[in-house]
Amino acid sequence: MIPGPIEYESNVLNAMSLPTISHTSPEFISIYREVLENVSTIFGSDVTDSLPFIISGSGTLGMEVSTVNFIKRDSKVLVVNTGYFGDRFVDLFSRFTDKIEQIRPPLGEAADPGVIKEKLETNEYELMTVTHVDTSTGVRNNVRKIAEAARGSETLLVVDGVCSVGGEEFDMKWGIDVAFTASQKALGTPPGLAVGVAGKRALERMAKVKPLTFFSDLRKWEAVSKGVLASKGGYFGTPNVNLINALRVSLSNILSEGMEKRITRHRLMSSALRAGIEGMGLEIMAKKSFANTVSAVYLPEGVESKRFLSDAENLGVVFASGLIRDIAGKYFRIGHMGSINSTEVLLSLSAIERALNKGGKNIRPGSGLAPAEEVLLKSD
Repeated sequence: MIPGPIEYESNVLNAMSLPTISHTSPEFISIYREVLENVSTIFGSDVTDSLPFIISGSGTLGMEVSTVNFIKRDSKVLVVNTGYFGDRFVDLFSRFTDKIEQIRPPLGEAADPGVIKEKLETNEYELMTVTHVDTSTGVRNNVRKIAEAARGSETLLVVDGVCSVGGEEFDMKWGIDVAFTASQKALGTPPGLAVGVAGKRALERMAKVKPLTFFSDLRKWEAVSKGVLASKGGYFGTPNVNLINALRVSLSNILSEGMEKRITRHRLMSSALRAGIEGMGLEIMAKKSFANTVSAVYLPEGVESKRFLSDAENLGVVFASGLIRDIAGKYFRIGHMGSINSTEVLLSLSAIERALNKGGKNIRPGSGLAPAEEVLLKSD
C-alpha cells in the first residue's frame, strides 16, 4: 500500500515476461502506436493537435522533459508548490534560471486559484508548474480551476500528474499545455517509463526556443511519436520494448473498466480509507483537498515511525514513510490507486489499528474498520 510502485495486475506482469521483440519491427510499431493513442485518450487529448510521448525513465525525467523544452535560460517561471515535488521543480529550474517565484500554501492546503490568477495578471512568466497530487502530502490541487485562472495568459501551464493521471479526473482540454506521469503509479505498469502529452500551444513555444538538454530534447521524441503514429516507426533511443508492451495491457485494462467508473472507484476507496483513519482518531495531512490516490497520515504522539512501519509490515501491509524532511518521522503515507479494492482498504485499516496497539496506543478494535465499512455499504 505504498504510493508507487503499486501492485500490478497479472496480465500486465505476464506481458513483461514475453520475449523482447525488435523495436523497429512492424509488430512493435503497432503496439507502440496503440499505446500512444491510449495515452492521449487517458490524458483527455487528441493526437491530431497534441503530442503524446513515452520515454524510458522515471517521473523525474518526465518533469524535466515537460519543462526545459519550453523555456530559455533566465526565463521567469512560477512554481505552485504544495510539497516535496514542488520543491523538486524549484531544484530543476535552478539549473537554468534564478528567476523562480513560488506560491506556497500552508502544509496540507491546496493552492488558491484566485491567488494564482492575481499572480498571473501582475507578472509575466514563461511557464507555471502545478503538482496535481503531491505524493508527499496527499493534497490535490484543483487543476481545472487553476487552468481557468490561467486562461488568457501567455504562461504555459505544466501539470505534474504523476500521482493523479489514471486515478483522478484529468482532462488536457481544461487548458493544460503539458502534463506528465510515470508508469508505476495509477497507470499500473512497473517503473521505467515517463509518459506525457504536450499540447499545441506548448509545441509552438518549443519551436521558438533552443534545446537546453540532449536526451530530454522533446524535438527528438516528437519525431519518434509522429513516426510511430504514422505506422512508420522512428528512432532516437532504444525504447523499453517490454515495458511499453506491459503499458499497452494496463491501458487496455483501464479503458475496459472505463475512466468514469475507475475514478468513481478511486473516490470510494479513498473515502472509506479516510473514514477509517478518522475513526481511529488520526489526523490526515490534507485539510480539505484530499487526493483519491494517496493519503498522508500523522502518527499519534509518542509513536516511533520505524517501529510502526515494521509492525504493519509484519502484519502483511507495507506503508510508506514520510517524505517531507523536517517531519518525515511524524507521519506515514498510504497509496490507494490502480486496482485498489475494498479488501485492501480494510486490511490496511486493520493493520494500522493493530500496529498502533503494538506501539502502545490504545486503539479500540474496529474503530477504523466500522466507519470504512459504513462508507462501502452505502455504495452497494
